[in-house]
Amino acid sequence: MRGSPAKRSSLPALSAAVALSLAALAARAETITLRWRYAAPERIAGFRVHSGPAAGQYTHTLDVGRPAPDAGGVFSARVDVADGEPTHLAVSAYDASGVESPLSGDREHAASAGAPTRPGRPEVVEP
Repeated sequence: MRGSPAKRSSLPALSAAVALSLAALAARAETITLRWRYAAPERIAGFRVHSGPAAGQYTHTLDVGRPAPDAGGVFSARVDVADGEPTHLAVSAYDASGVESPLSGDREHAASAGAPTRPGRPEVVEP
């Protein structure tokens, strides 16, 4: 065996890190547009989008700043969600001091169909 014990012992950790990186690259994301209204936009500095696997179980937060509302007063942001898994989303507003509002109502984004699957085997019913 060549190499020092310190170098040999670091290889499993390095392999695990590479495997995790490859798994992260293999995960696919779908980009969706989330739209919401806010009653007093002049009082806020920005919005945060919270997402997770179930309503009230938000595991990710994305600060989307303060996008310009459309003519109807609707704000929107493009966010990435896991492809093939349902995702729950909620929005909060925050002021210049960083004080955050309560969360909006929960919205579920259904999983996309993803890649088509192979058809099943036909079954002959008559000779």
